[in-house]
Amino acid sequence: MRGREVIGASFDLSGINARLDRLTAAAKKNTRKAAQAGAQVYHDELKARAPMSAQPHKSGKKVYTPGTLRRAIYQAFVEDESNDSQATYRVSWNKSHAFYGKFLEYGTSKMAAKPFLRPGYDAAHPRALSAVREVMRSAVEEELQR
Repeated sequence: MRGREVIGASFDLSGINARLDRLTAAAKKNTRKAAQAGAQVYHDELKARAPMSAQPHKSGKKVYTPGTLRRAIYQAFVEDESNDSQATYRVSWNKSHAFYGKFLEYGTSKMAAKPFLRPGYDAAHPRALSAVREVMRSAVEEELQR
């Protein structure tokens, strides 16, 4: 019986692993920045689509000037729903500044809906995804250049 020849091979992947770790760190570092870029696209679209009356209107003692709803649209980071790999932003209108936004979005029994939230989301979604991808692509490319 003959002895068996064994060929051993050893590969040092520490350089690759270190680079992958840096890419992961770069992605985590830029998660919030990327999410904010996407939220900004939604924010801008909703502001542009928010209905605006031609004249001021009143509710009780409060007078709402034209553009109140547009000015009430905001974006906010939601820390409780975010982590290293996910950043959550809310884009909506401040209900205490323009409570009537829901009546415009959904309508009432006496007023037809003038939706802007959902159509704005649908229209902006592809651009928001592109904005998120662009921020992450730039971060990864920058890290790869190091």
